[in-house]
Amino acid sequence: MRFSPAQQKAIQIRDKNVLVFASAGSGKTSVLVQRLCDLVLKDKISIDSILAMTFTKDAANEMKTRLQIALENEEPTDYIKEQLALLETSSLCTIDSFCLSIVKNYYYRIPISLKMANTTLDPSLSYELFQKAYEQACAQIDPDAMADLLHYFDGFGKKEDEILQSIKKLIQTAWSKPDPEKWIQELTQPENPEIETWFYQSFETKIQSMLIVLEEILEEIEETEDLLLKQEDLSACLEALRDRDYAAFRQTFFHAIQGSPRLKNKYDEIDVKALAEHFKKIEKQVAEMCFEEDVYFETSDLLQKEKETFCTLSLKTKACFQALKKAQEALDFEDMEHFAYQLLCQKDIAEEVRQKYQMILVDEFQDTNDLQESIVACFARENNVFRVGDIKQSIYGFRYAKPEIMASHMHSRDANSCTIVLDENYRSSDAIIRFNNDFYQKIMNIEGVSEQFSTIDLAKSGTDRQKQEPQYPVRFLYSEYKPYAQEHDVELLQAKSALNQNRLDILAQDILKQKENGNHFRDICILTRSHGPQQAIKDALEAYDIPCLAEIDHGFYTNAAVLVILSALQAILDPDDDIRLCAFLFSGLCQVSADDLAQATLHKERGLSLYQKIKDCSFMQDYHELASYRNLPLCDLIRKLYAHRNFYQDQTSPQDKTNLDLFLRMASEKEDTCSVEEFIRIHKQASDFDALAQASPYSKHADVVSIKTMHHSKGLQFPIVYILSTHEDRERDASQPVLIDEKLGCSFAEIDSQHNLKYKGKSHLAFLAKKRQDELEEEMRVFYVATTRAEKELILVDAISQAEDYASPLSLYTLTQKEGPTGWFFHTYYGAQNPLVHFEKVQTLYERPAAQKKSAPNQPIPIYTKPWTCVQDQTASQAKQSRTWPSVDLHPSLGSVRGTLFHEMAAQLSYPYQESKIKEFAQKKDYALREIDKTQFLSLNKDARYQVWMKEPHEFECSYIVQMDGSIVHGFMDLVVWESDQIVILDFKTDHFDQEQDFITAYKGQLDTYEQALSLMEDKPIQKWIYSFHLQKMIQIP
Repeated sequence: MRFSPAQQKAIQIRDKNVLVFASAGSGKTSVLVQRLCDLVLKDKISIDSILAMTFTKDAANEMKTRLQIALENEEPTDYIKEQLALLETSSLCTIDSFCLSIVKNYYYRIPISLKMANTTLDPSLSYELFQKAYEQACAQIDPDAMADLLHYFDGFGKKEDEILQSIKKLIQTAWSKPDPEKWIQELTQPENPEIETWFYQSFETKIQSMLIVLEEILEEIEETEDLLLKQEDLSACLEALRDRDYAAFRQTFFHAIQGSPRLKNKYDEIDVKALAEHFKKIEKQVAEMCFEEDVYFETSDLLQKEKETFCTLSLKTKACFQALKKAQEALDFEDMEHFAYQLLCQKDIAEEVRQKYQMILVDEFQDTNDLQESIVACFARENNVFRVGDIKQSIYGFRYAKPEIMASHMHSRDANSCTIVLDENYRSSDAIIRFNNDFYQKIMNIEGVSEQFSTIDLAKSGTDRQKQEPQYPVRFLYSEYKPYAQEHDVELLQAKSALNQNRLDILAQDILKQKENGNHFRDICILTRSHGPQQAIKDALEAYDIPCLAEIDHGFYTNAAVLVILSALQAILDPDDDIRLCAFLFSGLCQVSADDLAQATLHKERGLSLYQKIKDCSFMQDYHELASYRNLPLCDLIRKLYAHRNFYQDQTSPQDKTNLDLFLRMASEKEDTCSVEEFIRIHKQASDFDALAQASPYSKHADVVSIKTMHHSKGLQFPIVYILSTHEDRERDASQPVLIDEKLGCSFAEIDSQHNLKYKGKSHLAFLAKKRQDELEEEMRVFYVATTRAEKELILVDAISQAEDYASPLSLYTLTQKEGPTGWFFHTYYGAQNPLVHFEKVQTLYERPAAQKKSAPNQPIPIYTKPWTCVQDQTASQAKQSRTWPSVDLHPSLGSVRGTLFHEMAAQLSYPYQESKIKEFAQKKDYALREIDKTQFLSLNKDARYQVWMKEPHEFECSYIVQMDGSIVHGFMDLVVWESDQIVILDFKTDHFDQEQDFITAYKGQLDTYEQALSLMEDKPIQKWIYSFHLQKMIQIP
């Protein structure tokens, strides 16, 4: 590959801290990989002495693959062979993976256990832990202080779960800092000086917008003295704000309102109604904000106590969260970075890591946060860090990415540092490059918004080919719902809804034209701002027989076929779970009718489970057949379910089959490490969140249209890109009483003690002003990522009210109207003669074809042929051990919890057992005791043998340790009874076997081991018994 002079410099420069400013399509990945190859092949720096951190695992794997290819193309010397051997364990990874490696290497210095260092907490379980931590923290707060905090939130109509979310947001913000506890503690200190700057900015933005609207009106009409006076007063308001003179501003503003007439809708028959209404709207907003000076500037500690309680509660919640994770011996991604930083702050560890890595490479540097920057600074040498990024592509503000960090490096005048600009684009056509330059120069440099696009951001074509190939203007396909409503005499909302749906048909129709013109579906990508509209897009495209692959981030656990298999597995292991049993029986596996089940359950006794009532019914044949496989290895059991009544082949769609294939693969990955019971528990918990997408029925290179979010398109490119644009940008979190900002801190909206008056104080206005600007700037960067993915064609699609609404030129005023990318585009180009842009109005309302359900040819069920091990619970004590690996949970599996609970109640409660005591005991264990549980456990009171044994000397959980056949054998026996002439061993079982012989077959070996061990310690004869809670009877083991 031929590199440009700037790329060559970035590849070859040494002994400097290098920052490569690389615009979209400039070949930064190729430069990064080539530099890595040169370091290994030319400079002979071993791969294990290089740290290369990427933002995603895919990027890290791509880097490894490219380096591997380069190494394999070299003569296989001993050095090359060594590098290939080191590649798999090299530090070409994400920053999280690097931090985790530090934690694993030095875990004892934190200190945490080795198990904790090696166990990552599942996100769904982390959520559960956090909730429990919050509850524990609340209990540690002074009740009066907690009541005041709850009362404050209640004044804004917020419930306790919203307090929890605010606490979580504060903790997440703090833990993106190197010293989070200090950051939180400082929130209760005197006001941040930046708050005043943003407070005035909140007024400045609105006054500037009023002046812009006024200027537009004056351009339409002949100048009038009233308007000129108003303009003069508003200019004076702006000057007072910039001088930080609130009193002067307020006085001048009310003079502008009261000293001149209100704007008219018409001047000399010239209609300016729309502009006048916009002006009055902003004027009203400012008037409502213009409180007396003392409201904003006199120090008030009215909410200081609530703020202190909130901060204390946050710190205690985090502390409890950490303690719970430590008790469970698991860490999360937040821990990885903070533990790594804690370790690297220790000089000897930092020096050891510094000596290990001769070179450090950081990709996507614009998305670095404070903590990550501090981590690298701990062990970097003075001249060995190579960073690559593009501030315009910093789109992870929700992860606390700070593009300012990259900007500060760019402006560094350090002798050991240099900046290289890659401004040649090798991806897009010349027309698209010129459009992006023109568009973002205009929207990113509006007065009143931070400048984001300077001369170094201007890109140019990297090859002549990009100029010589066909050049297509950027097209905007739009429809107007206001004219449509008038033409068809329908309500505006009805027209809006119809055309919003119809834009997806317009999109599909245009894609079909692309296909007719010889393009492949795989050349096309549709980008959306979020996952929200992707299902609707997918449905629309499939109606037109356009194959597509969407990034829908849910649906696996709500897929009907997956739900059937999960219900079947749960019902097989616990038939007393009425809900799962019903789902199983009604499914295609058993095909029981609702009428048959209803008839069979007539007169069912209270406390009797559904299974106990219907187990002997003829329609239970399918259940009993499948339940007989319960002791098979996990994958074999699942295959039996798939094959029963040809469920997989005949009763599922292609999408169902793909999901079931994924389910079986997940089972094969877990089969060696957890029991069937544990596997079901893991997936039952995951299904509560439904955060797993359905499996894709397409291969990686299938000819399908891709549907991606703008965030997920980063780093990708497609010949043709469609963007489902938006023109309504809703403000997020504006109504929240507590606002959190990583720079400004934490702000509480003002409210009086009687909860009658609520208003935004000085800090709240400041926070909102900064938040709006930050979000606007990031939205522009997200859109920049989207429009720079296109190689040949870029097409936007939206439905708008009417084009004339966007007649005003792009300005601070139009940007602050929250009109989204559609508004930016129309205000910039609509009505202008620009060859780079073409607007196409499409008012045709398409009749969408009915989607056809496709069938797939039958395929044999794939057979799992790997070695397998059946994990079974062999003793009661083993049943109490967690077998889950690597997931960690607060709660063991349902069967394990139930079994342990029954054992503990038998051992710890007074005999005869009383219902009130077992309910109280179960409640303490967070177990919801069912009627069937109470019935089965209390059946012990009725057993004659048990009544006798309780009067004899006995011991529950009797431990033993003996040497047998040269080995040390140890364990616990549930109950040992010493009668005058013999010893009795009793084992409690909660299994759902229906025949006594099943218990004997399953557990004779276990009881024989107990007998053998006890006979080495006692001379008396030994009897072995099992008590089955399911059968409610004693079973003697021969």
